[in-house]
Amino acid sequence: MARLLRFARAGGGTALIAMAARVSGQFAMVAVTLVATRHLAPADFGIFAIAGALVMLARTMLYTGPFEYLLKLSHDAEEQQGAGACLAATVLVALGWIALLVALGLAAPFVFKGGEVAHVILALAPSVLLGALAAFAESLMLRGGAVRRYYGITVLAEVGAGLAAIVLLAAGWGIWALVLQIYARTLLMALALGALGPPLALAVPRRTRVVDVLRWSASRFGSVLVTFLANYSGDLVLGMVFSPAASGLYRAANRMVTALADMFVQPAGMLALTTLAAERARGEREGSPGAWPRLAGLFAVLGWPALAMLALFAHRVVPLALGPAWAAAAPVVTVFCVARMAALLAAVATAELIVSDRQGRVLAVQSIAAMATAGLTILAAPYGALGAALAATLVAILAAVALTLIALQQPDRPALAEAARLVGLPLAGAFGAACAADRAFAGSAPLAALALPLACAAAGWLVAAWPVIPALRRAAALLSVAPRPA
Repeated sequence: MARLLRFARAGGGTALIAMAARVSGQFAMVAVTLVATRHLAPADFGIFAIAGALVMLARTMLYTGPFEYLLKLSHDAEEQQGAGACLAATVLVALGWIALLVALGLAAPFVFKGGEVAHVILALAPSVLLGALAAFAESLMLRGGAVRRYYGITVLAEVGAGLAAIVLLAAGWGIWALVLQIYARTLLMALALGALGPPLALAVPRRTRVVDVLRWSASRFGSVLVTFLANYSGDLVLGMVFSPAASGLYRAANRMVTALADMFVQPAGMLALTTLAAERARGEREGSPGAWPRLAGLFAVLGWPALAMLALFAHRVVPLALGPAWAAAAPVVTVFCVARMAALLAAVATAELIVSDRQGRVLAVQSIAAMATAGLTILAAPYGALGAALAATLVAILAAVALTLIALQQPDRPALAEAARLVGLPLAGAFGAACAADRAFAGSAPLAALALPLACAAAGWLVAAWPVIPALRRAAALLSVAPRPA
């Protein structure tokens, strides 16, 4: 118990709060998905998946470039001018993407099978401008160190929007319930972040300063674009080659895995970026070699075993969660679990490269990965959703390895070895206990055959994690480098 208390005081409390917040948010997303799969046919779910993927690209653009530039902006007399330039750049990016989405919506009937895709794209396009305001307010709050407040707002917005979507789905609104969920979440985030964020008097930015922000952001925008192609090639290719139903199966499996993975991947990337940027802003970048491998280990020690359990028991979880009609998604879920394990490592390595102004290398790796994913997905499309998932996962693993090697410096190597031990022992303990229990309880009732091995896996993780708690505490202590959470 004393070890656990020291872990929380050292900074682990922030990590646990971040992951707990993602648990709440992802629980809301899972709940909406479960209700949607029972009220929507795979074809209808696929229509939203295709349109939602394009809008997701636009919204993700708002959380890079100017968003990251503001996080690493120094606290000096130029703060108001720099923040104003970041806001102006974010709004310009949003307006550009709204125009592009309208054009894509008009072209959708000639590209995708299913006329409703165009209607959903056009309906979602204006939400990007709301997203720009929310993204700017979010960056301000994180820059001020209010990590706990930020995650509290995120939970309320996601749960509130999720409940609204469930009510509308039950009332028969169909895919429009999911459209309104996006608007509800974005509006709640923008209002809450703006009202509770740090006060800042913005100065009208000089045009040259806005251009500087956009120029710095160019490679990051490119990274988001190619990452999108790597993550969503399957949805788009299946929608063009097969039907929205194939895209629906692929996206339902992906969303199920993402709901679990984002409890760890999103906090890992966000807190790593915030922590490393805080070091850079204070001129302490050389003070903690090996920071990013330890941060990766801090989140992977929980994330990787959880994903391994979902992969192992996907054949039981999917029919129980989504219904028997979606049983074909089980092998796709297993494959995507491996991809998300790689994504966690890539997220922290990317944060290190961004803070050290090596974002151009991130773009290079992700460009190659996007082209490889698109090409392999087209080749694998005849094999359906599983083939597309295998193609995406193979590229995700190779990209994560490449980013890790690029980010790794000589002083980081001992920390990487320590992080490997930190993650490896609990992962082996959980997986071994789960496999043994699965053989022992294979003949039990469906719920017992799932619950008992998972309970044994948790016990195995605890036993194996106890010897590495000192390493876990050292990793958590790095979070105290960032501004104190509110």
